[in-house]
Amino acid sequence: MARGEHRAIVALTAAVVVGVSGYYIYRQHFSPEARARREAAEKAAEAAFEQEQIRLKIELARLAAEGNLASSSAEGGIVSLTPERCGGTTSKYTWTQDEREIVVRFQLDSELHSRDCEVNIATKSLNVVVDGVTLLEGELTRRVSKEDSYWELEEDGSTSKKKILSITLTKLRRTYAKFHWPSVCLGEPETDVSSFGDPVVGVNGQNPSNGSMEAAMEEVEAMRRDA
Repeated sequence: MARGEHRAIVALTAAVVVGVSGYYIYRQHFSPEARARREAAEKAAEAAFEQEQIRLKIELARLAAEGNLASSSAEGGIVSLTPERCGGTTSKYTWTQDEREIVVRFQLDSELHSRDCEVNIATKSLNVVVDGVTLLEGELTRRVSKEDSYWELEEDGSTSKKKILSITLTKLRRTYAKFHWPSVCLGEPETDVSSFGDPVVGVNGQNPSNGSMEAAMEEVEAMRRDA
């Protein structure tokens, strides 16, 4: 084969390869079908993103409605507040709180019974006497619902073989984040509730236009006045 013919065949082959490659690239990236595929994929990705955002907003609203979220600048964003974190420990008792209740727990000797316990819960005061000894007495930090508050004596459940006197105080008004109670009674050791930051208020994420936002903000304003 003459050198010229060989060069012609090589050039022709290269042209065919380039042409086929160009056609393939065109079909894959620039043809109407390719554009349609890209647009469909983009729409699917956008729809998936929007659905995930809706799910996260609903979940955030649910958690916020339960009263366990706060916006803390000290911790760099939204934090989840546990009942234990919102309470505290003194030399005589431990206490926890959520948005609706205060729970005070005293550890007692195992031989004590309910008849040895005298617990008087009033709207604004609490008096706890066990076996003739006053364990807690004073004015509550805020008001409670006397009818919905109660106490019980139960086994500790640990190897210490102690009993737990548990007093549940139902708040007259719910509280969130920095508006939580700083202590059970006035003058008792306090928890720094101001460090919790502002409450993250939850509304119905599926139907936010039903006045729930206005009601939530009114509730926060009432907490501000109480504090």
